Amino acid sequence: MTLSDEEVQNLQLGLKSKVREKPGKIIRYYINEEERYFQIVNSMDATTQAIAFVPVDDQKGNNPNYQETTIVVAGTQIPFEHLKYFDEQGYFWKKDFDITFSFSNAIDSTVFGLTAQAKDIDKFYLDTQQKIKSKDKNGVISNMSGHSQAGPGVAYTASKYGLKENRTIKVTNFMDFAAKKAVDTGGISKEQVAYLNKNATIYRDSRRDVVNLDGNGGAVPYGKTMMFEVVGDEDGHSPRTPHMKGNALDIDWYYKHNRFASGMTEKQVRKIAEYKTKKILDYYKIKGNYNLPEYYVKKYLDNYGPFAPELTKQDLISLNIKQINELKTALKASSGSKTISLREELVRASAETAKLQAEVYEEEVKSKIESAKEKVSQKISSLKSEAYSIAHHLPSSEVEVLLSELSLDIAWNSVKESNTISAASDYKNKMSQISDNLNKVADRIIESDQIGAKIFSN
Repeated sequence: MTLSDEEVQNLQLGLKSKVREKPGKIIRYYINEEERYFQIVNSMDATTQAIAFVPVDDQKGNNPNYQETTIVVAGTQIPFEHLKYFDEQGYFWKKDFDITFSFSNAIDSTVFGLTAQAKDIDKFYLDTQQKIKSKDKNGVISNMSGHSQAGPGVAYTASKYGLKENRTIKVTNFMDFAAKKAVDTGGISKEQVAYLNKNATIYRDSRRDVVNLDGNGGAVPYGKTMMFEVVGDEDGHSPRTPHMKGNALDIDWYYKHNRFASGMTEKQVRKIAEYKTKKILDYYKIKGNYNLPEYYVKKYLDNYGPFAPELTKQDLISLNIKQINELKTALKASSGSKTISLREELVRASAETAKLQAEVYEEEVKSKIESAKEKVSQKISSLKSEAYSIAHHLPSSEVEVLLSELSLDIAWNSVKESNTISAASDYKNKMSQISDNLNKVADRIIESDQIGAKIFSN
């Protein structure tokens, strides 16, 4: 198992303030309103700042999962950000030294590509691997994440050892700085680029805050790019800015706020384009749209990538079944709070699947009835045409009398049609009710866990 992009994002937050913590320290996070705990197994606070985390069950550090070890690396250290340590003179001057080299490395990367920071990350990977292997021989580094200047260094290290060890190391990077230069100069090889295209996701802001200074406008020639729209005074360069859900951007959030994000359907993009058009026309008090919606649609395709396919209910069922199987597998190797969380996810996925399957069943019943009814109607029309051609020596009025019994009203059982559709609808409603009840059960799973946590904490 690997951590999701959303989980990794949380580990990136406040990283620079946590790098002084020693191995063994338990840090609490809230992910999807759920209390989660991670233990530091390695840390580095020098020119490069990094922490290696493992998930644990509670604040006591029970059941560390060394097979989900995650390395997160901070971005460039900014001049003067060490002033808060002025009263701690030894550390103040150490950070002054670190900041100088970190900042100069960022500048050097715009010309030379990978800097000494990549070597730091490489060494940190090996040190971390040694530490976790001493705890669990099956322990592996499953995730790596870099922000800004650290992005290419993480991409380099993850792809290097992923290829060497012939396994997947999931990369979740934020706003990679000088990534194209790292590839153009050969720091990251073509083989590594191919690996990253399969295993890396790069989150980037629409304005390209800061990264537009790297000499290539923040271009990232590896991995899957996920662009998110930033507005106003938002800090697009911060890893806390993108709204995320699982292994992607939270499309529902961006759609609700009329902002573009990679992974939207054409229908979603066009609706937001209409909103943006109306907003700008209202602002400038202009009549007519001057084809502005199409301008925004093109802008989306040029910057955010292709439209996401419209998912059918059958697609959603298939995805849910896949998720259910993965959750069942994960449950076998889980314990403590992780088990609670997985059970809740499993119940909700099962609830949604049951509801969707019932809806698909009702639609299929209606579709088959409609299709059969159409075939009967066509057959009646065909028989009538044949009868007229055969009975050409009879008056048409006599033919009509003879064929009066041959009608859809008589040949088709409307009562049975109505009863069948009603039964399918009743089944859908019952399954919908069962789905609602299952979601209530899921709510109680979390509620019971929270009550238990309070009891034991007291």
